[in-house]
Amino acid sequence: MTGSPRAVRVAGWMVQAVAVLAIAQVSLGGVAANAQAPQRAPGPDALQLLVVPAFVSADKALGCEAANEVRSRLDDDADTKKLWIVPRDHIEATLKASGFPPCSPIAATEDKQLAVQLRGDAYLDGVATKTATGVRLETRIVLARDVSAAQPLPPAEGQKSSIAARQISRDVQAAMKQLPGETKCFNSARDGKFPDAIAAARAAILAYPPSTLARLCIANTFVAMKAPPDSVITIVKEILAADPHNHRALELAGQAYYDEKNFDEAVKAWSELIAADPSNTLLVEDVVTKIVQSGHADAALPIVAQAVKDNPGDPKLVALQYRLLMVSKHYHDAIPVGEEAIKGDTAFADTLFFARQTTAYLTDSQPQKAAETAARGLAKFSTNSTLQQLQVQALLASGQTQQASDALKKLLAANPKSPSGWEQLFTAYVNVGQPDSALWALHQAVANGDSAANVSRFALSQGNTWFKKGQTSQNVDTLQIGVKFLAYADTLNPTPPGKFLLGISRYMIGAKNDQEASKAKSCDLAKQVQADWNQASIDLHAGGSINPTAAAQFLTNLQKYSPIVDKQVKQFCK
Repeated sequence: MTGSPRAVRVAGWMVQAVAVLAIAQVSLGGVAANAQAPQRAPGPDALQLLVVPAFVSADKALGCEAANEVRSRLDDDADTKKLWIVPRDHIEATLKASGFPPCSPIAATEDKQLAVQLRGDAYLDGVATKTATGVRLETRIVLARDVSAAQPLPPAEGQKSSIAARQISRDVQAAMKQLPGETKCFNSARDGKFPDAIAAARAAILAYPPSTLARLCIANTFVAMKAPPDSVITIVKEILAADPHNHRALELAGQAYYDEKNFDEAVKAWSELIAADPSNTLLVEDVVTKIVQSGHADAALPIVAQAVKDNPGDPKLVALQYRLLMVSKHYHDAIPVGEEAIKGDTAFADTLFFARQTTAYLTDSQPQKAAETAARGLAKFSTNSTLQQLQVQALLASGQTQQASDALKKLLAANPKSPSGWEQLFTAYVNVGQPDSALWALHQAVANGDSAANVSRFALSQGNTWFKKGQTSQNVDTLQIGVKFLAYADTLNPTPPGKFLLGISRYMIGAKNDQEASKAKSCDLAKQVQADWNQASIDLHAGGSINPTAAAQFLTNLQKYSPIVDKQVKQFCK
């Protein structure tokens, strides 16, 4: 961060490094003048390598010792015309001048900065470990211009660091032979000279067959020239065989597999990428987004769970885990994570969160909790229509019908053009046994913009429910309620099922009223039966395709008994 002690120290490295080099040159010049002895200096075309101040180690002294031994051995072995090892005194002077301890590990970004300031083309870092028989050193060469470009070297072991350093020295000198070709590859690719870039990288591989740096340059060049994904995959497989945790290679592999629509392999590559850098929350979010977009959201769940475990208390990761659980429909697991997310970041408790959380509770068969969550949201966002509708849904699901009706009336008073609101009010009235009010709500839904086809489905369903009740009870009033809904559905969207049910209902109502008309010799009842049966005949002809056998039976009965009703009308209505 700008202004921090570390940033100030790092920013001052350029000045300090130049001063240190100038002092060193004056000192060397003085020695030359006095002693008249030839001094070692880098050749004009020599590659320059910085060995980091200390290797990473559980034993601080070992880390410092190992780095110094490797640096010293390389300094003794290397041909300075080809490879110049940045002197220890230059490194320590620069570190001291910038406020860093002289022999302690520093961050990768600071290793890079130190290498650049001391004119290194690359730096060598490593891990030093004590073994039962001595020491094990695991090292790699990292390009100063790109910390993601690294060349792992074979592990070296020995009774002492100085013995292991002999092997490291040989391996470093061999591996550095690839750098001229790799540099030419990088420069050519940057200039858009892709064939030249690939040819230079191939030459680098010939100079050092295990080269991961040259292969990485080829892979980057393939991406730049928009080569087919399988070309990228082939070369990154070679890199990963030598360096399974190579960040850039895993990144390229994941994207290439994704472009090839091989989502399983893409997920594997991305999982390895995060495992190699679990604290990089931006990387986790980017990778999880890609996995979800690939249609494999479940595959990202263990990745995020591990990232949350590795970074306890990180609010962004907890929020990401919550969103992922919701997207993958793991609602039961999402609920507690959501509550944790708003504890870590109160700004996360927005309208979308409360809507998601209410939906999660509803889907998890916890309607009471859903209603409470919606109420919490409305306490903060009182006019949010989505939360209002979810609250009504939750209240209805939890059996709190009166509260749901009250909430709906309030919602619809403010926003009458809410079709779903009228549909929910219809459901509320149905639940409390108020069919006339339920039918009124459907009329209001159409009047306020709901589609006739949609509302007709509600009316037809409710009409069928009342028809079944009337068929069982043989109650005319019950059948009449069903006819009201069925007739309204028919005005909105005539269908054979609706016509068929209307025909049977009117036939049954007419049959029951005919009995009463005969007993009471009622003109009005007889006329009503006549009208019901005439309409029943029309409806059964229109909807008979639903059940031709039943329709034919009812029509036969109508043909048989309608003349009798006609006579009753003449007889009773004198």
